[in-house]
Formats: sequence, structure tokens, C-alpha cells
Amino acid sequence: MGGGLATLLAVAGTLLGAVVTHLFQRKAADRAQGFAVGQQLRSDRLNVYSDFAGAVTEFRRGQEDRWHRKNEDAAGQAYIEARTESYRLRGVALQALFRVQLIASSQGLVHAAKLAYDKTSVVHRANDSGHLSANGNEATTTLEQFISLASGDVR
Repeated sequence: MGGGLATLLAVAGTLLGAVVTHLFQRKAADRAQGFAVGQQLRSDRLNVYSDFAGAVTEFRRGQEDRWHRKNEDAAGQAYIEARTESYRLRGVALQALFRVQLIASSQGLVHAAKLAYDKTSVVHRANDSGHLSANGNEATTTLEQFISLASGDVR
């Protein structure tokens, strides 16, 4: 009977060891998967936020170019081309804004992105070069505020 009990204890110990090993391996795998998902989200956010910043920067440049071409010759071909380009850049920036809205972790970050987009949208409406500079600076400042908030989302 002693041999049977020893065999039974050995089998129970082996099974218990297998269950415990399985639980630890499962927990480690879940942790590794969670880490990988977090790293992918961080990478995606970094790409989306930097794409947005680049798109808004180019949009602002296009808005300023549009203003300059209009003041040179409002009926000229250069103005028409600059206006068309500013519309294209607006679309690129709007698409980048939508991506921010989809991936941002907070409404505050989305609001900062919308504000940067909105401030950039009105740059070309300046009455004079001083107003143009002020609009451009305001657009830049709001974009920098977005970047500051976004940096906390990718750390």
C-alpha cells in the first residue's frame, strides 16, 4: 500500500506542478502581450501625432503663401494656384486631425488638436502683414501646446 500511495503522491505532485507552471506561463504570456500592445499603441500615437504636426505646419505655410500671393495679385495665376494648394493642405491636415481623434487618449488632446487646426485655418484672413504674423504665431503656439500634451501620451 505504501508504494501505491507514493505513486499517487508523485502523480498528484506532477499534475500540480504542471498546473502551476501553466498558470505562471499564461500570466507571463499575458504580460508580454500587454506590453507588445502598449508598445504598438505608443508607436501608432507617435506616428499620428507627428503626422498631424507636420500636416498643420505645412497647412500654415500654405495659408501664408496664399495670403502673400493674394496681396501680390488677387487675380493672378499664382494666387489661384496658392489658394488651390491651401485647400489641398487643409484636406491633408483635416485627415490628420481625424486620425488624432481616433487614437488620442483624452478629449483634452483632441481639443488641442482641433484648436491648432482652427487657428491655422484662419491665418490667410489677415488684413496686413502684422496681422498675418500674429495669426501665424498664434497657430504655431497652439500647435506647440498640442505637441506638449501629445508628448505625455507617447511616454
